[in-house]
Amino acid sequence: MQFLKELFKKVDKKKEEKKNVFEFDLEKNPILDIKNIMKILPHKPPFLFVDKIIDITENRIIGVKNVTMNEYFFIGHFPNEPIMPGVLQIEAIAQVGGILVLNKLNNPKLYSTYFLKIDNVKFKHKIIPGDIIIFQVNLLESMKRGIVHMKGKGFVNHKLVVEAEVMAKIVKNK
Repeated sequence: MQFLKELFKKVDKKKEEKKNVFEFDLEKNPILDIKNIMKILPHKPPFLFVDKIIDITENRIIGVKNVTMNEYFFIGHFPNEPIMPGVLQIEAIAQVGGILVLNKLNNPKLYSTYFLKIDNVKFKHKIIPGDIIIFQVNLLESMKRGIVHMKGKGFVNHKLVVEAEVMAKIVKNK
């Protein structure tokens, strides 16, 4: 009997995760465009992996990355079958999360975010040129002593393609 209860819990959890796909409107004006993002994040092209923010609340943010064939990393990864590297997918999640956290500060230009930990990474599907990745990043815990814990998911065509938990430290620039 206990086995069946545990099995049903797992099935219910999987159903709940599938329902967790959020709704968004790519046609509405962005809350932050690329110019505003570059005022918040220290990253600049070609190492900026978020093009716009379409929604932001106290504990959640939704960002967009347009993947084009012009991305520098496709030259070598892989020339005959271009795929966005997994480490850059995680970096994109962290950058979107960084916007969520830094946007709360009075002068975000004075701060940087640094990875402390990456957990529970899952790559579900390839990301290729022409894809539009929608990133949803949620705060798992409020910032304490400059440390923030977040969970990010990336979707292409409403399909989960990547997910990860990231922990970062917010540090004032010297």
